[in-house]
Amino acid sequence: MTQLKGKHVVIGLGKTGLSCARFLTRLGCDVVVIDTRNEPPGKTDLVSELPHVPLLTGDLKQFDLTSAQELIVSPGISIRSAAIKKAINAGVPIAGDVELFARSVAAPVIAVTGSNGKSTVVTLVGKALEAAGYEVCVAGNIGLPVLDALSSAEEVDVWVLELSSFQLETTQSLRAKVAVNLNVSEDHMDRYDSLDDYAMAKQRIFEGCESAVYWLDDHRTKPIHAIGAMRPFGGSKVVHGRFHVETFQTVPETNYIMDGSKKVMSVEDLKLSGAHNWLNIAAVLAILTEFGVDYQSCLETLKQYPGLRHRCQWVANIHGVNWYNDSKGTNVGAAISAITGLAGMVTGKLIWLAGGEGKGADFSELVQPVAAAVGLAILYGKDAEVLSSALQGEVSVEKVETLQQAVLLAKRHAEAGDVVLLSPACASFDQFKNYEDRGEQFIKLVKREASDHE
Repeated sequence: MTQLKGKHVVIGLGKTGLSCARFLTRLGCDVVVIDTRNEPPGKTDLVSELPHVPLLTGDLKQFDLTSAQELIVSPGISIRSAAIKKAINAGVPIAGDVELFARSVAAPVIAVTGSNGKSTVVTLVGKALEAAGYEVCVAGNIGLPVLDALSSAEEVDVWVLELSSFQLETTQSLRAKVAVNLNVSEDHMDRYDSLDDYAMAKQRIFEGCESAVYWLDDHRTKPIHAIGAMRPFGGSKVVHGRFHVETFQTVPETNYIMDGSKKVMSVEDLKLSGAHNWLNIAAVLAILTEFGVDYQSCLETLKQYPGLRHRCQWVANIHGVNWYNDSKGTNVGAAISAITGLAGMVTGKLIWLAGGEGKGADFSELVQPVAAAVGLAILYGKDAEVLSSALQGEVSVEKVETLQQAVLLAKRHAEAGDVVLLSPACASFDQFKNYEDRGEQFIKLVKREASDHE
């Protein structure tokens, strides 16, 4: 118990916890790391790099966290756990890696959250700002821990951060120059009491910001408190933000990214596919404008961007069937975006592969878009039955145990003109290390099928 008294206690090791331990040690803080796992990821690196930092393992309830100077909680640990709540009630300050970053950084920050699309948007914003001549660092939930980025970066004109709701829960001092909330749909319902509870965590991104960018079609993304500059994007032809997507009834019908009544570019000029990505481009233009950049200098960069790996990523065409990997679609909203985004490109039927660990999500929101666009749903993994029950009677469903079986079944059903889309609407942890592992396995399976047909 006395090992924690007056110390900075990092809770949860892994990539983020290790970055916090490194950072605090460099500041001369007295650091202890706690992890509930006996062999947590990052243990070898911690022992090698910071041999003087103790690693304590076991259930949090066995530790007296109320004696700590500060708790630094990794995103994977809920701040609502009993031991952490007890410490908070006792007056112990709580922070996360983004909070430590925010206390230390001087350059302006563009901060982006949202249930879906945030990795694409921060990547595009980063590339666009580089094209405009800025020294940029893109970090956060996208994979590079903010504290590791802060320690290794030399000259940074602007930070572009992807932030999850978990990271925002432990952040108080961010004060972003531009704060962005792209969308809010059910995710992490195993950590939140309701969709509104989850949405409130994302609202924290707007605290102290200079300018807020939000999606006009989603009221949960709009700041609940007044902010100096509020810039919506998206919307309908009748009511819309400055940057939005508009359909023109030409022959053939054409969609344009719009700046007010001015056409910025046709979506045909983009390498990114899908209606959800057109909206992402509109969000990027709003962010660049709020930051004070002339977006005209960045348009070619936006047009040439091919998209993120594992996000509606085209994999192969096998006998006229296009296969897409959207393994990053780990929640209901992401799967809906992928399905509706690709629906207009399918000349045959859309075969949807989904399943995994549902995280307590309500799958009923999938019913309407799936019924409208999907010809066959092939479900696999831990929560396949739950997902199947939600879709009962709305679409043809087949269930298998593994992703490999799903791919083989899709191959048997698919005909020229069809699209096979992996967009699981679930986490991957029942069968894979993470969504990247799931996506790579899917790509290998599809490529194997392609080689078998050569």
